[in-house]
Amino acid sequence: MRFRCPWEEVDAFTSLAEFRSFERWMLGQVSGGMARQVPVASPYRHDGARPGIVLVEVWYLHLQSRETWRLVWPEPPFDGIFQRIPGNQGQGQ
Repeated sequence: MRFRCPWEEVDAFTSLAEFRSFERWMLGQVSGGMARQVPVASPYRHDGARPGIVLVEVWYLHLQSRETWRLVWPEPPFDGIFQRIPGNQGQGQ
């Protein structure tokens, strides 16, 4: 049986403090057995990031729903994101 993932997308973090709080929450999801980190299959590309900057990114698998999500660190002027990977890129299968 497949469950619905309760996570919600974040289009932009409003501050570094908000991002750090979210990062701690996500680590709690992993330590609580709700998720695990998986390899990044295709790095996020954003036009708003400075040229030549590689964005830090981690992918997480929500274990009950088998959905894969990406967390991309803020790198001004880019505000970072947390979003579901469409089609799961083979990670959650």
